[in-house]
Amino acid sequence: MSLSYESCIQLFKKGILNQRIASAYLFSGSNASLLFNVGMALSRELLEGDPLKHPDFYFVRPQTKLKRISVQQIKEVCQQLYLKAYKESRKVCLILEAESMCLGGGEAANAFLKTLEEPPSHTTILLTSTRPSSIFPTILSRCIRVSVYNSSPFEISPEDQELLAEVQKWMQIDNGEPIAGFKKMALLNEFVQKTKAELEKENEEEQPLEETQTVIHIKIMDKRERFLRHLEQAYWQKIQEELKKESPKKNFWRYVEAIRTIEQLHQDLRHAVDESLAIEAAFLPQTF
Repeated sequence: MSLSYESCIQLFKKGILNQRIASAYLFSGSNASLLFNVGMALSRELLEGDPLKHPDFYFVRPQTKLKRISVQQIKEVCQQLYLKAYKESRKVCLILEAESMCLGGGEAANAFLKTLEEPPSHTTILLTSTRPSSIFPTILSRCIRVSVYNSSPFEISPEDQELLAEVQKWMQIDNGEPIAGFKKMALLNEFVQKTKAELEKENEEEQPLEETQTVIHIKIMDKRERFLRHLEQAYWQKIQEELKKESPKKNFWRYVEAIRTIEQLHQDLRHAVDESLAIEAAFLPQTF
């Protein structure tokens, strides 16, 4: 089935209310950050609170060096899923870029298959993928598949209102000036560092330190992805404005190229390219 982000959340809430939740879902679409937000929103509904602070929430994403989900990651999370829940009766496991389990011979996918075939009781597994065609059929057949799209691409949700000022500062940069790329790179680096400082202050008393840093890293990734997604939406708005003009091609392709640049940055960051290098590669060479 194909659902908008809003419809997906509402349908899931209804399923929770009626106690009709399947053991495994695969959410697919072209926007990885939107899928991430879907996974986090549904995890929040299932656990009735912030999943990143919940002991029964398990988060799996491709490893930095391997750029794929390893068989060891899958074995460790599957072992945890079969244990008794710490706090609530339900456990939730969110696996990003599920197609990366199928790389390197697919050992991770094969190791995960048994858990999908015999899912632990009171456990919901959420998978996301921008390339569902790369996932093994044996995995696909054991998940309820949902294609997700954003029905309101130019709106900012209430929780993202704080990002609006950052997006506006970005859009005010003159793309025609020679140092535009440097300004954008500096703005994005400043945004990431400010976010990190705020989160470290919020979590400075949490223990253990390793788990705290993991939570901070996930939240930074989440906020950065939402910021980049809103930048894409702002450029799409500009494209719509240009199309309404009599001579829409004047700035049209500049905005298209800007979206391509952000999409490439998304891809590099999702595949664990060093953050600073990815940002430099995205904005230093640009001339638009």
